[in-house]
This record gives sequence, C-alpha cells and structure tokens, in this order.
Amino acid sequence: MRRLCYFILPFALSALSGCSSETTESDNVKTQAIWSNIYVTSGGEDSRVIAELNLSGEFGNNISLSSSDTLEATVANDTKTLEKHTEVFDVDYRAVFEQFNENTEYTVKFVRSEDNITLTNTLTLPAPFEILAPQTNQSFSKEEQLVIEWSNFNSGDKLDVKLSSTCKLKDGATQFNNESFDNITDDGKLTIDLDALDMFKDENLNTRQDCTVDLLVERFRLGNVDSNYATGSKSRASQQRRLKDIIVTLR
Repeated sequence: MRRLCYFILPFALSALSGCSSETTESDNVKTQAIWSNIYVTSGGEDSRVIAELNLSGEFGNNISLSSSDTLEATVANDTKTLEKHTEVFDVDYRAVFEQFNENTEYTVKFVRSEDNITLTNTLTLPAPFEILAPQTNQSFSKEEQLVIEWSNFNSGDKLDVKLSSTCKLKDGATQFNNESFDNITDDGKLTIDLDALDMFKDENLNTRQDCTVDLLVERFRLGNVDSNYATGSKSRASQQRRLKDIIVTLR
C-alpha cells in the first residue's frame, strides 16, 4: 500500500498551533477507555520502549499518569519504570535498554492500583539490518528509478518504507511531502519509479532547485495488545534505519 501526504511550511505551523494540548489524569479515566500505542524501536545501538496513552482513541486527550499508576518494561531480568516525556503537545512515557538483537522480548506492564489490574503487552524485536543503497548525497533525476537495498533479509517479517522530500516552490515557499510504502516483502530490494511519485508532480515546484529526500526503512513485528485497553490500541516492535540527503533533480 502506498500513501502520500504533503504540507507547505506556513500551513503546517498554523495547523500545529491548532492542535489540542488537553491532558487528563489517569485516575479520572476508566481502564477500558484508555487507548494505548506501545512500541519498541531500535536504531542498532540500543532500544527504546515508548508508551502513548490517550482518552478513548488515537486523537483523544493525552493521559498523564497519576501517582497511583505506573508503566514499566522488562527485558530479561532488567525492569525499568517508564519516565514521562513531553514534546510540543504530545505526552508519552519512555525507557531505554541496551538490548537490540533479534528476538529480544519486551514485556510492558501498565499497573493500575485503584482498579487492582495490570495490563500486559509483549513485543519481540525483528532482526537488525543496514541500508546498502542508495548512499547519502547520491543524486538522481526524477526520471530515474530509486533502488533501495538492505541487508539481512528473508527474515519473514514485513517492512514499511517512507520517503520524506523537501522541495522549493516557485513562490519561494518550502513544501514537504511524505510518501509511504507499507507492508513491503522483506526480500532485500525495493524499486521506486521517482517520476511516478506525486511529490514530484506539483506544477508549482521550482524545477531549477533540487529536492532533498530522507529515507526511513522500518522492519517490524506486531506485538500483542492487552484486551483491557480501548479498541484500536496498538503494539509494535521495529528496527529502524534512516538515510538523509538524497538529491533529486527536477530538470
């Protein structure tokens, strides 16, 4: 599946200022109304457990843990309490572990003292890998194919690939685009026709200036979600690799 989204910088800033920053204390929320996104990510040096809690759904109020509630993660015999992290309008809880190898198992528990219940998710990391092609600062014409290659394939997992472009418009504004390729077969290679991407078809693009493209390749496994969380809650463990500043010429 391929997905595209884009925005122009002035619009993005105004949209951001309209985001809700509402936060609700967890003591005021019934357990079944807590939506969770619990995930593990690794860039190849360590791993990070992150838990986002919202009211009822993905776009509901942020939930801040009351003193009676805790989030904790365990890897092997190492258990850590997830610490609160706030960024712009987002609130989540995080812990960092040294482990990042294939099949490392993470158990994430949400302990609700008042309800006397513990919600448990289990996640397992897929195998690490490296992006073999393209290379940073490599240049492509928009008429060419972008061939993405990665190591350690045939793991039986799936990958998501995301391209993020930065281009100049004729009026001088900067336009950002994201185009995603989801659930890619893990066979070590993905070929993308650049001229087929909507991000390079806008008639308002300044073709005298190059676009830069950042690449994110994410091998993932879905984890289990405790049934006491709200419907639609998520659980996912992934190995992520990034490559910045691929050049795409428009003429």
